Amino acid sequence: MNQTKVICIPTDIDVGKLGKKILRNEPKVIKKYPAKNWNLSSDFDGDTGLGYNSLTSRSCHFNLLDWWGTGKIRKWIRKGYEEYNDIKDTPLYVQCWANVMRYGEQIKSHRHSESLDVGGDRFLSGHLNVQVDGSTSTYYEGNPVLNKNGQMTFFPGYVFHWTDRYEGHSERITVAFDIYNKEFFEYDMVEGAKKHWIRI
Repeated sequence: MNQTKVICIPTDIDVGKLGKKILRNEPKVIKKYPAKNWNLSSDFDGDTGLGYNSLTSRSCHFNLLDWWGTGKIRKWIRKGYEEYNDIKDTPLYVQCWANVMRYGEQIKSHRHSESLDVGGDRFLSGHLNVQVDGSTSTYYEGNPVLNKNGQMTFFPGYVFHWTDRYEGHSERITVAFDIYNKEFFEYDMVEGAKKHWIRI
């Protein structure tokens, strides 16, 4: 198992353009998909506290990597995975969504995996800062990392993480993702949920 480490890498993704696309698509995604887990058995917002009217609550039903013009995001997700694990050219499967926060909102402490024995080579999580104003940090097991536009952060899926309360008057936008290697995807992913994951 990897130790609980967090790495941050700068990217050349056009986050200004991406942020506008996310805000344009936000009402369409919210209208099209339910705020439910993948099999529609329960209400869902990923335990983030962002509620059931958020893009986050639809994260099981759309994949941002399906959107046109996301090739650079795919490239940087792979680059970060390979740098984190010192592994090259392995098939990866990614679920990717957007989080939009407004004044007074906060992502509460949560994690993407309950299992502590799943190392970063099998299951890695991460996020890209798209539109942040420098007033917030994301905390990984209590350790703050200041949010900077264009920066992509990688951490094991079992790490608890959360944000400061957002007090800006625009939107705070991030893109989040989970990465499975092929072995773990075939072992852990139930058949009905596989269709939403993108191979990169």
